[in-house]
Amino acid sequence: MRKSAYWLSGAFLLTMLTSCGNSTTPKAVPDKEPLVDAVSWETKSVHAETLKKFKALVFDTLKVFYDYGSKAFSGKELTLQEAKLLPIGIEENYFGKLSGVYACGRFDIDENRLGLIARTPSEYESSSVQLFFFDKQKDQFLPEYIQLGEVFGDAGDAFIKTSWLFRKDKKQLQALVYAYSSYNHEVEDTTDHTVDEWREYALLDFSKPKTDTLSTNSKVLTKRFRKVLKGEI
Repeated sequence: MRKSAYWLSGAFLLTMLTSCGNSTTPKAVPDKEPLVDAVSWETKSVHAETLKKFKALVFDTLKVFYDYGSKAFSGKELTLQEAKLLPIGIEENYFGKLSGVYACGRFDIDENRLGLIARTPSEYESSSVQLFFFDKQKDQFLPEYIQLGEVFGDAGDAFIKTSWLFRKDKKQLQALVYAYSSYNHEVEDTTDHTVDEWREYALLDFSKPKTDTLSTNSKVLTKRFRKVLKGEI
């Protein structure tokens, strides 16, 4: 296996494509988009029925992953028409499923943006967990998305990605992303028991309109988040 097969292709870091409040009317804020009334957008959004399929989440720290034997992030399957709203290029049913895209959860990133977690099609099944973004003010899904979880295995190759969403100072949403990949040489030579392994890390920040990569320094991140990563590395 080539290390770049996962890392540089986007399977690790940023699968990034750039293509409650009260009912009173908020005062205009200079140089900023007006805040959105939480009740108003939920009832008036043209995507209200689709968004309801994403279960409301409240968390201090949320571990995002996929495990074949776990019900975590199993989600509720979207229709094909709903799946097409997401910027991942779904055009047809996936392996005979309704769409192969499953709504898992939603939460507020800030006053104007929702984070939507969905499980989406990967190489062999819907084993990729992605974070999507929804703009309440514009009432639309945004073009950026980021992979937070994945499990893949094939002919000696193995790849696992796990992320932790958390709020810095209880406000600023960030994510620690960890990816493990390996290659077992026995698939080519049964006498060769060598297993090559790679571990990669990234710290992401979602406080700005575009996701910012704060660090990919493995040494610094493993030290800072050693308690979170315990049992993973």
